[in-house]
Amino acid sequence: MAELSFLSEEWIAALAEGGASLPEQSGVDGVVRFVMTSTPHGKVQFRLVVTDGRIAEVLVGRDGEAEAMVTWKYADAVAQFSGDLDADVAFMTGRCKVEDAYARYVFDLRPVFGSPEWAALLADLAGRSDF
Repeated sequence: MAELSFLSEEWIAALAEGGASLPEQSGVDGVVRFVMTSTPHGKVQFRLVVTDGRIAEVLVGRDGEAEAMVTWKYADAVAQFSGDLDADVAFMTGRCKVEDAYARYVFDLRPVFGSPEWAALLADLAGRSDF
């Protein structure tokens, strides 16, 4: 049995911890809310604050403002966060919905969410997670 349940508060805390160790990238800042529907944990939401390329804060739930909101159905979230679905492909094929300032998520934060370090973080989490 894996140590983490995907999208549990413990999993989100591990994402925050790993994200805080991403390489510094001056000026790469933004706030994104991720929403996953129909999960074993119910509807799961969390807000990531990216400051200089690192995850500076994670807030579980609906609280706090975000520039962009990314909504995933559970199966697509599993595929994306386990490394089987590229975020760009998901966006272009409608497997995730990006609302509000979509350019912040799709383009401005690409140096974080499209980086090899982010992919390695997700792979590490996937290896420790039950989906």
